[in-house]
Formats: sequence, C-alpha cells, structure tokens
Amino acid sequence: MRKRKLPFTDVGHTLTIEGTCVSEDGRFAIHGLLPGEQALIVPLKKKKGQWVCQSQNIEQDHPARVIPVCAHAAQCGGCAFQHFDRSAQLVFKRDWLQALFDDCPPDTWIPTLSGDAVGYRSKARLGVKHVVKKGRTLIGFREVGSAYITEMTSCQVLVPELARLIEPLSRLIDGLDSRSTIPQIEVAASSGAVALVVRHLTILPPEDLAAFLAFQDAHQVMILLQSKGPDSVRPLNEEANPLLHYRLDDQGLVFEFHPMDFTQVNQAVNQEMVNLALDLLDLTSEDHVLDAFCGIGNFSLAVAQRAASVVGIEASRSSVDRASSNAQLNGLGNVSFEVADLYQSESASLVLPQFNKALLDPPRSGAELVCQKLVDSTCQKIVYVSCNPKTLRRDADILCAGGFQLDQLGMIDMFPHTAHMESIACFSRGSKNG
Repeated sequence: MRKRKLPFTDVGHTLTIEGTCVSEDGRFAIHGLLPGEQALIVPLKKKKGQWVCQSQNIEQDHPARVIPVCAHAAQCGGCAFQHFDRSAQLVFKRDWLQALFDDCPPDTWIPTLSGDAVGYRSKARLGVKHVVKKGRTLIGFREVGSAYITEMTSCQVLVPELARLIEPLSRLIDGLDSRSTIPQIEVAASSGAVALVVRHLTILPPEDLAAFLAFQDAHQVMILLQSKGPDSVRPLNEEANPLLHYRLDDQGLVFEFHPMDFTQVNQAVNQEMVNLALDLLDLTSEDHVLDAFCGIGNFSLAVAQRAASVVGIEASRSSVDRASSNAQLNGLGNVSFEVADLYQSESASLVLPQFNKALLDPPRSGAELVCQKLVDSTCQKIVYVSCNPKTLRRDADILCAGGFQLDQLGMIDMFPHTAHMESIACFSRGSKNG
C-alpha cells in the first residue's frame, strides 16, 4: 500500500488550466488555491508522478479570491474555479488560449462568449452511492481527488429544475430494495421537461418500480431505466415518448433529442455560439457546406437556412437519424445526413471534395484526418469549434501548413467555474501560408 503523505504548509505558485495551483517544485497540484496564497496542503493521491492535493486554512488571499457560490465547492470535483472571480476566470482562460497559439496567432481575436455563471447546466451524469455509515444515499459529482460522491444537497451550476431534485432523489433511493445497485443517474432538462436515466445493475423488484412511478408522477419528470449499455435505455412507462427538445430561437429552430444524445449543456451560450459560427462562415445561397461531426444537427440546420446545401456527417446512426428527423421537423429539404467514421481515411476521402465551406465540431481527439483531407480539397473556408484547444492547435498547424490562414480565434465559456472551455477558429485559403 502506498504511504499517505502528511499535510504540510506551502505557498501556491502557478495556476493551471486544470484549476489546480502547482507548487514551485511542481510536485503538488493543489485544488482551491491561488498563486501567492499560503495554506495547509493535504495530499490526497499521487497521479502520474504528481500529488493531487486539497487546501485548507488559506492565508494571504489572492486579490481575485471570492467566496464560492456553492457550499460544496471545496470538496466537489464538478467545479475547479468557484473560488476565483468570474471575470478573472475569463481572462485567465483567454490568456491560456492565446499562449497556446503564441507562435501561430490569428489575424483577429474574437471577443469571449459567455453567459450566466450559475444555473446553466442542463445535462449531467451524477454518481449515486448508498453509504451505510451515513445512513443515506449520496447523489452528485465525485469529490476532488477521490472516487467518493460529494455529500451535497444542491448544485449551483445545474439548472434549478435539476438541482432541486438532488435531495428528493436521495430520499427515493434510500427507500429502495435495490439502492446498493444503482451507480448513476443521468439528468437532462430542456424547455420545461426533465428526464432522469437511472442505471441499475440488477433487475428492479416490483416495489422499486412502483416507487419510481410514484416519484415520476409527483415531480412531473420522465424516468428511463438503463440495465446495460446505452441501447438498453427504456422509459419507465413503455408508451412514453422519451424525447426532450430545445430551441435556437434566433433561427426559429426546434430540436428533439433523446436524453442520451449529445447536446450542449449550456443552451444560452450554445445559441451565441451558433450565431457566431454562422457569421464566421459568411454564408451565401450558393454555398455547399460540410458539417463534420454534426451530432443531431445543432449547426447543420442553422447553416441550411442560409446555404444552397448542407451534408452532415456523424459516426452515430442514432444521431444521424435524429438529425434527419429534426430537419424534417423544421421543414428543411436542403440538408442531408450520412453515417461515416471520420477517423477512418476511406470515409473522410469519400465525403470531403464536394464542399466549398466546412464546419467542424469534433470530440476532444480533434479532426486531424479531416483537416488533412480538407487541405487537398476545394474547400475555401473552415469554421472549427473545439472542446479541446490542444487538438485544435495541432489541427491548425495542419491547415496552415496546407495553405489555409488562421483568420479569427476566440474562447467560449460554455462551462463556467470548470476547467473546460470551448474555442472557435476560422480558417480561409490565403496567400499568407499558401
């Protein structure tokens, strides 16, 4: 067994994008501390040669230190920056992005997109654990540096209709015979509706099913049960329609989605992001646009309102089916969707040459292969939305080496108080790198 390191007093040195403050020697990554502050450092575990730590008894407050909006912020791993003034958070994230692109800067930096700092998160995966010693079920995010569930009664970043369910759900599961075999609940809310996807490891007895039905009726939510993988998700009421919906009001669009579909968790900022992407694409009625990694059509349908045609490509059959349904729902006939794995060379080569503009919104692993293919295509303009600036930087190098120039780049604060950010870049064919 690895020996636990004893607490000690030290001063924070460098703030990282992960939300920790690293000691001067780099051996300790300390949660809840800001540069220059002195605190009692409590090592929790060693990870990749560095100790993950918690801070206590903080002295010499940093000028940007604030009281967290959430009472559980010090223990909960869901947020990393609640102790850091919001305006300072935005400057810090933007400065980090600028440093990442220091030797490949854009012609223009886009003003940061941001929204409300609390009550914004409409989707989350919450851990569930019935703790016998505490005599109750814990529901929430994992603790800092631990697999344990944070003992929380509310969550300030969840939308209110989800946050207010934490305590009632805890009491519900306390009373179930199967309480020790429910490890997580996925929660989703949109346009006045709430869905809860309950993962269960054993067959639920009739008494527990009756308890879920009573909870569903009492709280006006939709409960779905998941016995195995995502394909096993079924509504508690078999005849129920499991779909929620959200809107892009500026475009007059409505999107149906299953609670297990990928959607942006911050709908207000999502609207601003779509608006910005449309402006950067500078669409005309003659444009033929590729939407790579299109999901359920979040960007595709808005682009289709302005372009001649749009083709959305996505590896998930269920997402493509949902996107096609959403296009029909909104009466858009100039957009189509195809199933293809854009991490496979054959798929990328088949779909890319026919477009003059492209929008990319890939997973964290980025769009390396797609960018390589776009360099050799007739595409003239690319808007790249990224949830991982490091892979965006890698892919930007590919595009710029292949004849594109980086026109604009900006940060999107999709996840306030967390270590995550979205970024958006616009590339065009030009003489600068051509």
